Amino acid sequence: MRRRARLAPIALALLTGAATSGAEVPALDRTPAPAARPSSALAENDLDRLLAKLDAEEKALRAELDAIGPALEVTRRRMIARGRAYYRHVRAGFLPVGGGFDALVDHAARVERTRLALERDLAREAELTRRSAEIADRLTHLGAERAPLEVHREAMNRARVALAQEEERRAAFARAFETSVRPDYLAIYGADTGPAELDRRAGFRSLLGRLPFPIAGRAEVRKVSRRGAGGPGVELTAMDGAPVRSVAAGRVAFADTYADYGLTVIVDHGERHYSVYASLGAADVRAGDQVPGGARVGTVASGPDGAKLYFELRRGADVIDPGPWFGM
Repeated sequence: MRRRARLAPIALALLTGAATSGAEVPALDRTPAPAARPSSALAENDLDRLLAKLDAEEKALRAELDAIGPALEVTRRRMIARGRAYYRHVRAGFLPVGGGFDALVDHAARVERTRLALERDLAREAELTRRSAEIADRLTHLGAERAPLEVHREAMNRARVALAQEEERRAAFARAFETSVRPDYLAIYGADTGPAELDRRAGFRSLLGRLPFPIAGRAEVRKVSRRGAGGPGVELTAMDGAPVRSVAAGRVAFADTYADYGLTVIVDHGERHYSVYASLGAADVRAGDQVPGGARVGTVASGPDGAKLYFELRRGADVIDPGPWFGM
């Protein structure tokens, strides 16, 4: 009777809700997964495995949390229904005595069964509420654990993309010197002599000794070697932003940033002759463009030592001395 008296106030409080019943959900796993530890030295596969593990745990926890909501609602509705029934049984008191001893025993059994069921519902509600709080706390920790790993993976992805792009530029730079055809028509524009056609039979070779400079006007010229070039080129000092022009007609074989050359344009003049314009401030052409002699291909960039253009001539992939071509 003492336990019944303790449950009576609870039963009275439950009378304000609607009564219904439902099935309970299966027991829930309460064991939290071990926390992941981010590391700057994580291999990509290890990083992917850690993130996949965190994703799987989060998915399972959210599914469990979604199941707790309906289960908790069902439990509370059942508590209300059983609380009302318990209240009615307790209020009836000894009225069943009029039906005899058997009726009194049945009534007492119903009261006890209702009380025990109500206690189970109360315990179940407390368990579901506690588990819901545990899941919410674990999801918060998962978010904190995932954040540095995702930043690390994003950095690795950017590095991989940058490496692939650099490798593609390197391959494109090398491919630029692999194919060459004789153009149908080539012309150069000298500052003082005007347009001049190339000898169709000699092609670009007919410009030996009279190749125009890629920068118009006065420019300081000195021979230099660029790392990785394998031969001499020339460096021309000019005004910042001065136009850089193709020394002869041809097809643009490369126009992109490349390693130590910086922003570079390569023009294929036919029969495996190429001119290279490097350290540009801007490129005005794209790979595949057909350009006449004297066409603007870019501009001179300003650097720590002033505005300078690096220029090479190549026969295939081999750098050739541009001095004799300029008549130097």
